[in-house]
Amino acid sequence: MIKQRVKIRRLSTKFLFGITGILVLILIATLLINSRIAERYYLNQQSRYVRKTGELLKERLQEGLEADKVIEELEASEQVLIVYSAKSDSYDELSMDLRRKFQEKGLGFQKFWLWDQDYISAVQKGSQFRLYQQKKLNYAILVEYLSSGENLYAIAAIVPNTGEFVRIINHFSILLYSISLLAAVLLIYLMIRHITEPLQQMEHFSKRISEQDYGQLTVQTHDELERVADSMNEMCMSIQQYQKELLIKNQQMEQLLNDVAHDLKTPVSLIGIYADGIRDGLDDGTFLETIAQQNARMAQMIEQLLNLSRIGQKNYLSEKIKLDILLRKCMEEQKVFLQERKLILKDNIVPNAEIDGNAELIRTLFSNLLSNAVKYASAPDIEIELSQNEEGTYHFFISNALENEDLDIEQIWVPFYVGEDSRNKALSGTGLGLSIVQKIAVQCGYKIQCRKKDGKIIFEMDFQ
Repeated sequence: MIKQRVKIRRLSTKFLFGITGILVLILIATLLINSRIAERYYLNQQSRYVRKTGELLKERLQEGLEADKVIEELEASEQVLIVYSAKSDSYDELSMDLRRKFQEKGLGFQKFWLWDQDYISAVQKGSQFRLYQQKKLNYAILVEYLSSGENLYAIAAIVPNTGEFVRIINHFSILLYSISLLAAVLLIYLMIRHITEPLQQMEHFSKRISEQDYGQLTVQTHDELERVADSMNEMCMSIQQYQKELLIKNQQMEQLLNDVAHDLKTPVSLIGIYADGIRDGLDDGTFLETIAQQNARMAQMIEQLLNLSRIGQKNYLSEKIKLDILLRKCMEEQKVFLQERKLILKDNIVPNAEIDGNAELIRTLFSNLLSNAVKYASAPDIEIELSQNEEGTYHFFISNALENEDLDIEQIWVPFYVGEDSRNKALSGTGLGLSIVQKIAVQCGYKIQCRKKDGKIIFEMDFQ
């Protein structure tokens, strides 16, 4: 039991640490993305914004509009400042002039200088970007130098210090994520318990089943775990039912062995006694006939036992069968026995009764039921009927007068049960005929029943 609990705890620990680890990795990835990518992404967006403004400026200037008017309109509609100065080889003077004009518009630079390579690149390529970081200030200034005509234009946009902003966001994210992580761990723990507790119940339940301690597993999770628990309960019930059936089969087998031993004991003893009599010269001319009769009886019993064991193991071919013709042939086989016991068969058999089945099995079924009626009939009449019902299936009926009113209908299908306390086999044969009938009916899917009514025993069967 301790080992089982340890296994469940290991599973819970794996779930808890695994999911927590995933959440921590997500936090680390978020912080790295914020630190490494967010700042660059924002700067890239600002560069595109400034470039778009520069393109608008260039288009308006190419249309021949006045530079100051275009700049005034763009500054009013866009978040930029624009100044310009005539192109010059004196980079220092050009740089000072642009800086002065920015200052006149209220934009002061702590750090600003037009590098010669920026000027050359702007003239040759048409534009050039430069980012000026302002020390001790939480912003930078992004400037695009744009060459158009005889002038060099400078478009400036303020870029907040995204690095500091990202650090603030990261600190806030760590705090918020830590609180969220604690809440998530608690919720995950509850969720894991929701899974592992039913699993632990199932484990204990399966352990009890292995110890043959059957019970009911109750899991109410309204999900797949509950369906698994229901399946385990069904499995438990099936095992219990199988064990009960197996116990009954074992008891029947023990009873069968006892009955076989009991029934073989008498003919074996008689054969031995009469054989000794022949050897001792005591034969009055009947000893050999008695030995032959007892031997035939044992052979018949063995053959019936073999037939009983074969049913269900052998594959029987299905074919078209004329039930009425097959039944009349079986009735003809009983003619001698009917005459010996002065019995009369009263039949009502529908003609052209055809079904799909196995002739060998159905012949055995009819023969055993007819033989049983002939052996046990206490009045001269045996009634037989073969009819067709409204569904198109055929119904077989056979009844005879019953002398033993104490006959147990529930036990009549049990091997060697003959309904006589004395177990006198003068009329009963092997006592296996009805067992064979029931096994054939089960094998072929025919419905068969036995009942007593008005001093008669009645067998009925539906061929489906």
